[in-house]
Amino acid sequence: MASPQIDVNEIVETLEQIRQRGHSAHTVFRDWVNLMLFALQSRDDPYLGIVDDYRTRGDMDHLEGQRSVDLFSKAFGQLQERMAATDADVLGAVYEEYGMSSDAFGQHFTPHNVCETMAEIAGVVDKNDTDDRQTVLDPACGSGRMLLVAGRKQPDALLLGQDRDPLCARMTALNCCFLNLDAYVIQGDSLTVEFQRAWQTSYSALGGSVRELDDEEGNQPSPEQQTDTGSEDRIAPVTTSVPSE
Repeated sequence: MASPQIDVNEIVETLEQIRQRGHSAHTVFRDWVNLMLFALQSRDDPYLGIVDDYRTRGDMDHLEGQRSVDLFSKAFGQLQERMAATDADVLGAVYEEYGMSSDAFGQHFTPHNVCETMAEIAGVVDKNDTDDRQTVLDPACGSGRMLLVAGRKQPDALLLGQDRDPLCARMTALNCCFLNLDAYVIQGDSLTVEFQRAWQTSYSALGGSVRELDDEEGNQPSPEQQTDTGSEDRIAPVTTSVPSE
């Protein structure tokens, strides 16, 4: 499978217009990710809380379509278009291109072609080559890039990703939702078994969905121990571990 070529310049330029109005790149990218995640969950209160932070008098003086909230929406649309064209981790590519990678936290994501090789080494097979449903685990998932590669090869797989960085965990949840994959994404440290929060993304014929699990749901048995993910025609998973980034 050839590694997709991802051009994210258009998205970065849109986000850059917001940053030039006096915001840091980290704030703009974080708020963009949170706005998308809240919108997909229909969580109006936190969504509007972020929007209010950008409703300064100067920002609202811009023409409709050029206000910060409009630009966030525009970048969301551009992201969806690029993901539809590539089925790849466009969000992670924007993260890297926008200068969000950090040596201090080791946030340099594995290249797509390397992810494909690692998924093959881990034993993730194409959907036509097995009758078993695989469960793919990544304990340091970053933006979920390797999980997406596994999901392309095996769309019926149950994916489980975990990352201690809140922004990375949210990106993984969004990516799995965008590509209509069954997944559980945990914000927490895999080494210390520390848990903060979790999201579930679900496949449907109408497109993916995402929801944040409450504390009680988050403490249920791990997803790889569960065989019922809401689809009657899906079969029990076979666990495969994907090497971490």
